[in-house]
Amino acid sequence: MSNTAEISKKYAIVEYHDGQLGIEAEWLEFAEIITLNNLKLRRLRHNEFKNIRTGGNGRTSLISWSSIPVKYQELVITKIGHPEKYEKYKRFKENLKADRKAIEFFANYQLQSGKYLPTETAKEYHTNAMFLNCLNFISQDTKARRKAMGGKTTGIWQALSNIVNGLQEEYRHTLPNHYLRLKEKTNEYNTIGYESLIHRNFSNQNSRKVDEKLENLILSIYIMKNKPYVTMVLDIYLEFLSGKVEIIDMSTGEIYQRSDFWDEKKNTYLMLSEATVSNYINNPKNRAIVDSKRNDAHYFNGIHRPHHHRRIPDFSLSKISFDDRDLVRTMKDASGKTVRAKAYYAYDVTSGALIGYAHSKTKDTDLFIDCMRNMFVFLFRNNIGIPMEAEVEHHLVNLFEKDMMKAGVLFPFVRFCNPGNSQEKRAEHFIKAKKYGFEKRYNDGIGRYHLTEANRPRQDKVWNENGMQVKEKEYTYEELVADDVFTINKYNNDLHPNQKLHKGLTRMEVLKQKLNKNLPEYREELIARYIGDKTDTSIRRNQYCRVQYEMYGLPKIEVINNLKPNNYDVTAYYLKSENGEIERVHLYQDVDFIATCEKIVKYNEATCEQTQDDLDAFTQQSKYVAGADKMFKDGAAKLANIKIIENLNLPEPVAECFVPTPTAKNDFDWVINSDFESNAFDEL
Repeated sequence: MSNTAEISKKYAIVEYHDGQLGIEAEWLEFAEIITLNNLKLRRLRHNEFKNIRTGGNGRTSLISWSSIPVKYQELVITKIGHPEKYEKYKRFKENLKADRKAIEFFANYQLQSGKYLPTETAKEYHTNAMFLNCLNFISQDTKARRKAMGGKTTGIWQALSNIVNGLQEEYRHTLPNHYLRLKEKTNEYNTIGYESLIHRNFSNQNSRKVDEKLENLILSIYIMKNKPYVTMVLDIYLEFLSGKVEIIDMSTGEIYQRSDFWDEKKNTYLMLSEATVSNYINNPKNRAIVDSKRNDAHYFNGIHRPHHHRRIPDFSLSKISFDDRDLVRTMKDASGKTVRAKAYYAYDVTSGALIGYAHSKTKDTDLFIDCMRNMFVFLFRNNIGIPMEAEVEHHLVNLFEKDMMKAGVLFPFVRFCNPGNSQEKRAEHFIKAKKYGFEKRYNDGIGRYHLTEANRPRQDKVWNENGMQVKEKEYTYEELVADDVFTINKYNNDLHPNQKLHKGLTRMEVLKQKLNKNLPEYREELIARYIGDKTDTSIRRNQYCRVQYEMYGLPKIEVINNLKPNNYDVTAYYLKSENGEIERVHLYQDVDFIATCEKIVKYNEATCEQTQDDLDAFTQQSKYVAGADKMFKDGAAKLANIKIIENLNLPEPVAECFVPTPTAKNDFDWVINSDFESNAFDEL
């Protein structure tokens, strides 16, 4: 039986009934005093172990204490003390309950030194709080009962003090022994609260200041750029105390003073051991602080920094995640240098399916654009809408932050991940799953040299004029891309890792069957403008434009009304299909969308060779020409047949006042030599 069961059983064994002190019969067997069978035999044969209350209906069977033989009484006293004394403490113990708030207060109480209370001290203070809570309740309850019965209320604290003192050995509390001091402590507790139980020695201000300075100095030495060992930190500190070196805070120019590390009690400098220095450094709080200075952000985030706990969306394309990577195996660039091919991936977070990818020999923004293009071609081909949210990294995508990757342009929501926090990007986790689950299965040489044996690729080393060199098998760029596309298809068509939720479904099947029903409609003309290829061209014969030697027709003649005056020049944006074909183009003039043009299908002019496709093409072109003819004819019909006739009955025109224009040679001669001057004097 557990300790908890023993304690709860022990507290329920002693009770008065009809003025007689009794002990629970079952407890006597539980405590291995006597078995119930022997108890009943001795009752029958020797008139011992008399019942003063029978058990049943929730009652316990009680045995009269006075009817228990002495040898058995001694066994009981050995276990719990004398029952009379035990009964006296019973009411107090029944009201002695754990205080959860006190536990939290003392467990989280931070001393002025920055440390926390020792565990045993926190337990001691919690026990004291339990007793004081119980004293408050019993003292008030006892006073109320005595007043109600017309009795005296004096002597309560003396009696309570006796009980508290009697339980000191069992509970190891540290409350005052004298009843007056106990009452005083209870009043202080009621006024100040848990803080009143903290010993004043924990608040020694001078000791705190010295300890803080010493701790900061040790940690400051430890984070020096040469990343010293613990032994080196201790050596530097001792050299500082001996005057061999000076220590300067370069951020403030302050010179550390040896007098700040003087131990007044021992009348000497504060001497440290290697273990003490190690304890300062490896305190959990300090370890995180020094690692933030000694190591890079990636290491610090992975070891110390708290992180968010998330769950993936319920529906596919609610969120997609982008990230780039270097393919593991190497190739030669144009200069003969060993390099790695680059890849950019787009993953659906819910299904894990890789829905867009691109490869390149260089890592630049074109790689990201190619990945976007590949993804949108896939979505459009499968009649899937626009993803609701895109999660992207900074270093390649930040150039589009105010344009294409602004929330509401292509995607309703866009989130830029924090730089250096790889665990934040869902794509990072999917890349790892693809690498070690599929690339490793289907390709040689996948892994890293510092990993476990199974994930460490084989290294062949050779000697040459440069010494020992690692010999790696090299591939062509085309081989690396082909292998990666192969593993992408294997990855997408493998079972989803969460088969409990998606039983029997592959990643690609989960993507298509669990689509978010609120996905925005696919606007190819907008997407093509941002991530498509483009060609400058012009509208010809009010019907078509040429792109890559192919003709693409306007959907209807009225589109020409959208063109600027006397300007037939347009820019054609387009997305190529998987086989490189251009099925349609989207025409813009500057930022204004003009129209989407499908490829013109030419029909066979020989009637005997025409198929249904030829007839459909002929009908389509005839409709367009007829529409154009109608627009031209209707427009011409609205024009008036006017004739200009000269009006001969108008009155003679009035001669206009002519003012000579000054010449550059003598600007004011015409004014001086005219009558203007004399006329002006006459008017005066």
